Amino acid sequence: MGPWRRLPTYFPNISLHMLPLMEQELEAVKKTGWLRKVAFRTTPNVSKLEIKAFLERVYGMSVEKVNTLNYEGKKKRRKYGMVQRPDWKKAYVYFKPQVGDSVEDNESR
Repeated sequence: MGPWRRLPTYFPNISLHMLPLMEQELEAVKKTGWLRKVAFRTTPNVSKLEIKAFLERVYGMSVEKVNTLNYEGKKKRRKYGMVQRPDWKKAYVYFKPQVGDSVEDNESR
């Protein structure tokens, strides 16, 4: 071994599920090849920094910022009582624009 050693990178057990894209976003992907903002669904205990580090280190994406929203699970009445679906967090991830692309053209709402 050399004089230095790379430290291992540990990630928590993160489950990120990309939410379905709207028709306008699909058209933007077909036109330009990428999106500026994408929404993910994850567990409520995951922080913004963990989401950003996970996407940058595992998938090699360049993330500009992350905005999050917490949602309570719906309460449903069943014949054996009330049941609550699990709580979840929605994360909006903004990617850095690629070199040569203008932000205004690729911004999807």
